[in-house]
Amino acid sequence: IQTSLDLDLAVHYRSNGVIVVNYPELDESSYGPHDKYVKLSGFVQEKGIGTVVRMENPWYDGLHYPDGIARRMIDNFKYVLDYCLSHGEELSGKANPTLYLMGFSAGASTIAAVAGDYSQVEKILLMAPSGDAGQKLLERGLSKFKGEVYVTIGDKDEVLHGKHNGTVFYELATAAKIRKLEVIPDCDHKFTGEKNGKIMSKAPLWAFAGDTTFPLPDGGRKLC
Repeated sequence: IQTSLDLDLAVHYRSNGVIVVNYPELDESSYGPHDKYVKLSGFVQEKGIGTVVRMENPWYDGLHYPDGIARRMIDNFKYVLDYCLSHGEELSGKANPTLYLMGFSAGASTIAAVAGDYSQVEKILLMAPSGDAGQKLLERGLSKFKGEVYVTIGDKDEVLHGKHNGTVFYELATAAKIRKLEVIPDCDHKFTGEKNGKIMSKAPLWAFAGDTTFPLPDGGRKLC
């Protein structure tokens, strides 16, 4: 799907009234390296969680980092959420769909800042969440979000300096109905390697479908 905002969207359909929106790292396509997000989204759809909408997270030359980029990421994400809600019947079989949001790094940061503005969002999954959306917006967004918050991060995350940032996101989710944090051993920022990729693929099952075997890689899908 090509939207009027010129954002590239791809859809993995499931008619159960749930839409899962995946927002990747900054400057990543909707496919991801080695088609990582295609495989991840297909796995989530196959498990029956819901329709998965993949979007890109482009870098914009000329915009100041971090403030200008953060505003554009947020605007783009809200545009896609509004699109999903206005096309709920077409995308999910239900005019008023439930939203689950999952994101990686800067995409996860944007989700944390935005989720509290949408009553339709019930669950969010933040994988290796960064601070790209800005501390004030993160504090505002997470403090008002009343759904379920799931955070996972590698203990060797070289970008976020270990588990500290993941812990911050968990602690900011003060209004959450449920909040959980999993720190993955021997895992870097990008969940590199077959084992960590399988663990990453199971994170949505943990957050959205109550999988109690996470973070074990067994039953996960190879992402790269």
